[in-house]
Amino acid sequence: MTREAPGSPVAMYLTGSYCDGGLRPESDLDILLITRVPLQVGERRMLIAHLLGYSGKRATRQPGRPIELTSLVLDDIKPWRYPAMRDFLYGEWLRTDYEAGRLPHRETDPNLPVILTSARQHSSVLMGPPLAELTEPVPREHLTQSMFDALPSLLDDLVGDERNVLLTLARILFTLRTGLIAPKDVAAADVCSTLASAHAHTLDRAARAYRGELRDDWTELHYEASAAAMALTDRIYALRP
Repeated sequence: MTREAPGSPVAMYLTGSYCDGGLRPESDLDILLITRVPLQVGERRMLIAHLLGYSGKRATRQPGRPIELTSLVLDDIKPWRYPAMRDFLYGEWLRTDYEAGRLPHRETDPNLPVILTSARQHSSVLMGPPLAELTEPVPREHLTQSMFDALPSLLDDLVGDERNVLLTLARILFTLRTGLIAPKDVAAADVCSTLASAHAHTLDRAARAYRGELRDDWTELHYEASAAAMALTDRIYALRP
């Protein structure tokens, strides 16, 4: 039997900045797709080819805002368990891999509790029922655990991705304190008030660049970025259960 669409979709949501505070100049369009069954190899190739044509400045057909598409199988997340399985991921930071013919595969993803919690708080339904009607909320202890599980790989990316790593650390700290997923610059503003002035200045620089208020170049700011990241990480680990 031929399916009407890849994976037999159950629901699709627009999430992320678009639904929570508005898109920033370099924000991705975040899309969450939930399907009944895993995508087949041919379906993965088809989706990658389509997204390479329309996602980001390097799109081959019509350049536009970068797209981040996360696809989950309903039975992998309902009933909920952790770690959760991700069926498919497209993001512009992986474009070189896709262009080389590599396909996203099924794997556990520690970021899924954050993605699902954020989508339950703020999302726009593109297809299907509201997410709160389709899935269970992620338990607070799994949301917390996921952020600690994601920390090592996040910190490994600091050099070359200073802005995003610093803002993500600030959002982790904000979420650990509140249980809420805030826009990165909102979380940074909240966290800045608790940091030493030098670290607050570095984090504020990242937040202003995120909003498009300045062009950030971290070439000569490796020490400042590393010191701020260390200060944020120390505070995060201080909240570990």
